[in-house]
Amino acid sequence: MRFSCTTLFDITVTGITGHYKPARVPFLDRANNRIEDQAAWTRARNQQRNWETINQIIGLRTQITDSTLPSRSGLSWTFEFETETPGVYGTDDDPVSILLSDAQGVPMIVDLDNRSDLPAMMIVSGPSQNIWFAPAELNIS
Repeated sequence: MRFSCTTLFDITVTGITGHYKPARVPFLDRANNRIEDQAAWTRARNQQRNWETINQIIGLRTQITDSTLPSRSGLSWTFEFETETPGVYGTDDDPVSILLSDAQGVPMIVDLDNRSDLPAMMIVSGPSQNIWFAPAELNIS
């Protein structure tokens, strides 16, 4: 089954995964941000950490296949992914109920390219909701 995720957290894929190494700067990360110092490295690392956190949540219950990279539109990021196991995230009536439960309250890093008033944790419902999961349409040609 294919799903989509939209979030207000900055989940830009930067590829920065290791410790800061001054000998490696300057360089461009995978998002084409110029990394010239430790502050730029830390910011890019935190964007990558948010992406990793969401991937860890969706991968808790099943193997993820065919995940797209997040695309940004305004102050939100969206990506899609498929699972090997049908029904792993919920029921036929609510196919993402378990996934939403897994995500609720998980800490996230803020003060990146996201809204400044964003709480530092995933909220899956209500007026402060900042992450959405839904079944995605399959494009079969």
